Amino acid sequence: MAEPGAPKNYPRCFDPYLRYAISTEFKNFEENLQEKWDRFDDDKYRLLLLIELKEAGTAADFAKVAGQLEPTQPEFATTKYGIELAPYAADSRYLTMRCRASAVLDSALHESVWGNYVNRVALSLPVKPSSPKSFQKSAPIRHRFKEGKEAPGPLLIGMLDDGCPFSAARFLRTSGPLSTRVRAIWDQNQNKQPVAIGTRKFGMELTDFAYGLEYRRDFAAGIEPQQIGLDDWISLHATATDGVDEDGCYAAAGFTTLARRDSHGGHVMDVLAGPVPISSRIGPSKPGKDRRDPPSWTPGRPSTDPACDADVVFVQFSDECIRDATGVWLKTYVVQGIQYILSFADPVKTRNVIINLSYGPTTGPHDGTAELESALSALVAEYNGKNNKPKLDIVLSAGNAYLSDGHVVFTSDSEQPEHVEWIWRLPPDNTVLVFAEIWMEDDEAQGVTVTLTSPSGKVQLTSGSAVIGTTLPKPGGTTPQLIGPIVWGKDRMWLLEVGPTVVRPEDQASHEHGDWTIKVDGIPENAEMHAYVARTDPNMGARTGAKRSHFVDSNWEQTRSAGASCTRIDGEFDRTGSLLDRFGTLNGIATGKKHRVHVAGGYVVADGRKTPYSSAGRPRGGHRIGPDYVLPCDEDNALTGIRAGGNRSGAVLRLIGTSTAAPQLARQFARLRGGLALPQPTAVPSPNDIAEIAKRGGGDLEPP
Repeated sequence: MAEPGAPKNYPRCFDPYLRYAISTEFKNFEENLQEKWDRFDDDKYRLLLLIELKEAGTAADFAKVAGQLEPTQPEFATTKYGIELAPYAADSRYLTMRCRASAVLDSALHESVWGNYVNRVALSLPVKPSSPKSFQKSAPIRHRFKEGKEAPGPLLIGMLDDGCPFSAARFLRTSGPLSTRVRAIWDQNQNKQPVAIGTRKFGMELTDFAYGLEYRRDFAAGIEPQQIGLDDWISLHATATDGVDEDGCYAAAGFTTLARRDSHGGHVMDVLAGPVPISSRIGPSKPGKDRRDPPSWTPGRPSTDPACDADVVFVQFSDECIRDATGVWLKTYVVQGIQYILSFADPVKTRNVIINLSYGPTTGPHDGTAELESALSALVAEYNGKNNKPKLDIVLSAGNAYLSDGHVVFTSDSEQPEHVEWIWRLPPDNTVLVFAEIWMEDDEAQGVTVTLTSPSGKVQLTSGSAVIGTTLPKPGGTTPQLIGPIVWGKDRMWLLEVGPTVVRPEDQASHEHGDWTIKVDGIPENAEMHAYVARTDPNMGARTGAKRSHFVDSNWEQTRSAGASCTRIDGEFDRTGSLLDRFGTLNGIATGKKHRVHVAGGYVVADGRKTPYSSAGRPRGGHRIGPDYVLPCDEDNALTGIRAGGNRSGAVLRLIGTSTAAPQLARQFARLRGGLALPQPTAVPSPNDIAEIAKRGGGDLEPP
């Protein structure tokens, strides 16, 4: 662990959250993993990292140099650094890696390994191996497309979410023996054990990713003969009336998310791949039709709606990942989840893979260069439909942060360096860490300082005005922290952190709630500063006690808010003159080029307006202005959300948010890749209307 005492320098490639975790001696993960420790136990857990190399094709050199530094003394018989790269393409710049804490703490690796080969490295939640031997040797990714009874079809649907109701009637095949359309599930929860029935087991360890369990629909002859497939498991819970005991099916296997009536993943999966498309679930939405007419409930036809009967591969995020609403620790789990889905794509028969991800952070550079965003773009570029690889489309939700007061923008118009300050309002009894980030162009941020002051004034943290090494605060993890300035690509950023404001019986120390003040000094003429607050209110199904923090422009509130509250245009109150900006709030991993990832916002069916919560561009930089399109998220201002299935056959719920827009766009792309044209969008913004493009992208796209 880091030694107490003076701050220490670490490689510039270490991302801000890795530096923060080091400064707390990884105690910040106690809340996520719901464990207490005196020191990080890297015999039980390993750090999980997403690495961007300086040059493509140097992964083997990176691994070789790291291996040569591994001590061979008997006291390190179990490896000191434990560096293990997950399988990778030889020409890729992006790797995922597991290691002991010493691999990022020991100065022997800082220059020779991290400094020489790595451009950026980002930390995810620690990973727990399936068995003590799991981390001793890396294994190649399995060719899972060869291991089922049936060869994959031309279209494969992938999802990364929470809750996969594989035995619900809408996901069972309509003909033949009892069988699910879910080809496989990777449950990334790391404390689950296979269920034993006699000499056979339901659920097996992954030999390539080495954590969690996977569940296959079936197995080819001679493949894993001791395993029970999803189809066999469903048959074990079949009833005498040709139904399925869904409660027992999920409970016996320990699928805790499916114990509830509904789940985020169950709803999104129905929107994306259910037998009845959204156009049949709402009243007529095309021009000239009366939307008040009842839904048709017409099932989709494979010839015009390929997703309605396509196989699905589902990656179940761990409970720890779902409890963390910030999304900052998801990176490696997402990349490995996509690699798992792609392992089911037959190089010859599978032409298209459509993957939906309805999660993402509100933080990040918002210019297309976030670590996970860059890794997703690299995967799309690699799987381009050529050289025996399928065409990969990744669809993301735009986010729901438009009205969250989580984005501040300030542009200096003075010839003299300026300062700006605003309030960061932290609620009482919040149970989780809260983060905020400040971003500027590096060449515009020379001499800029950031100050964070608590409501009482007892805590005041001020950054340096220049980047001299990468210095961490004194280890401890019990006080608020301001880490930075940090040069990150072409940007300079500052990371601000305040711990839980709740007072617990076992821990009477808490952080102050109320109005913290953020002040940025020395902003030069024409320089632009952006600040983002990390979302902390709980994800659907999570019970964390977390509450959302937000920014407040107190000067604007005192001088202009009264008049602004009398001006309402297109469903929005006027915010002219406020530091808080509703634009630039797109999902933090959805700001890259359109031909890399696809982004879906939302609109209201009744009047065609953008939904009030749907995030908008324009990001800080990059090529994207707004989402690709907006799709239905609310039927009208009173009947909000989109109706789709829950965790049981026949159960339905309305899910509010752009999480329902992304799977609709993904379903439209399944049609497009199958040779059918996208519907003609309506309410298309003028090419010169940047504000409307930032909100609506290419216009309103009808539901699939």
